[in-house]
Amino acid sequence: MSGLTVDRRLAAPPDRVWRALTDADALASWFWPPRFAATARVEAREGGVFRVVSEPVGIGVTGRVTTVEPSRLLATTWRWDGDDDETAVAFSLEPSGEETVLTVRHDGFPTDDAAREHEQGWNDCLDRLPAALGH
Repeated sequence: MSGLTVDRRLAAPPDRVWRALTDADALASWFWPPRFAATARVEAREGGVFRVVSEPVGIGVTGRVTTVEPSRLLATTWRWDGDDDETAVAFSLEPSGEETVLTVRHDGFPTDDAAREHEQGWNDCLDRLPAALGH
């Protein structure tokens, strides 16, 4: 199995980054490009639902929340709609002065190619996050 790690230093405290990950409207605002008109559902509790969907594009991802440590760690399973493979994603937040280092760890890919494709997707996704945080 293969995995990836993507880090971002964000000019916001961990509680604001946490909200961007766990508030459904906030998550939908930056997760995919605006033209995707994404909607999200996030139940930030163990066993809760993590779902992001784009009706116009016809894609979605669903997970089950496996770990919640508010403003520190959110972990979830990850399954693309129509795909049999389930992977695991962990969002770790580490305070650094007035900033936050966000680390996304995505594990369980069947191939290195699949991990590389998702790494590009995570980079694209996280490139939109600073604007959603107001910076």
